[in-house]
Amino acid sequence: MAFPYQFAACAGLKVLIILLTIAVLILLDPRYVTAYISINYEIVLIYIIASLTLLYCIVSIITYFLLYRANGEEMSLTNCSLTEQNPGEIVFSGAGMIGWMIVCGIGGNIAQRTILETGQFFGWIGACAGINVALFIGVLAVFALNIVNDKILNNNHRKYQSPNNRM
Repeated sequence: MAFPYQFAACAGLKVLIILLTIAVLILLDPRYVTAYISINYEIVLIYIIASLTLLYCIVSIITYFLLYRANGEEMSLTNCSLTEQNPGEIVFSGAGMIGWMIVCGIGGNIAQRTILETGQFFGWIGACAGINVALFIGVLAVFALNIVNDKILNNNHRKYQSPNNRM
């Protein structure tokens, strides 16, 4: 049984997301954040989104490997994508994408209205957040395409077929 290429691709994307999130946290140096910025709720929002992203990515990578080791038969990626019990990758990738769009807006806004020293750092935070949005779109696309291919376009597993098509 081979490790599904979707899991490998998404694990690679999530490693990149983790690295960019760590870069954003490094760019949020508390020395200049508290000295030059009077609106601290934006900084707290960036910290919350970054911590939730790190939690999601690390837990999902661990889950990929646990699912791979636990199943003796062929793995179903649809169970990770979207099920009744677990909203899964599609919902969390969409949430991550929205969260990092907010961080991108915050970084751009603060970069525009502050001095050069701080604005440069927040410009880079906005750039890293934009790349994170693109990576989350990639994770969402992998699992959404899997659902489309396995559940919608595949005629072999249809539960309810029209009476004319049954043989």
